[in-house]
Amino acid sequence: MRIEIKSALLAVTASALVLGLTFGLAPFLRSSQAADANRKLLAPASPAPVAVTLSSLGQQGHSLFARNCVHCHGDDARGDEGPTLYNLAMCDIRIAKRIKDGVKGQMPRFGSKFNDADVAALIAFLRTLRD
Repeated sequence: MRIEIKSALLAVTASALVLGLTFGLAPFLRSSQAADANRKLLAPASPAPVAVTLSSLGQQGHSLFARNCVHCHGDDARGDEGPTLYNLAMCDIRIAKRIKDGVKGQMPRFGSKFNDADVAALIAFLRTLRD
């Protein structure tokens, strides 16, 4: 039952992230109808857009983890100075808050270093860590 809830939360988080990225990028992707018509006439057919997948988010999160977290949580995320990050029981919102705000005397704040997409990628990576 607990694994089903975690799986459902992961699916909801991934869906919310994809929707957020879609709506967040929409203003940048819109242009006037005339510009679209000219672009279609002058430009060759463009390749299909690349979909953001949970695995690509996890890979981005792993890269962020490797650059920012291994000195405390270890190369394998099983803990060193900081705790293990395997099988986290916290919800994604609480993990995001901990990443952004830190823990006084235990973990630095990363809120000014990571944007929301970075935090979501880190969480996607952390959710892959299972014993």
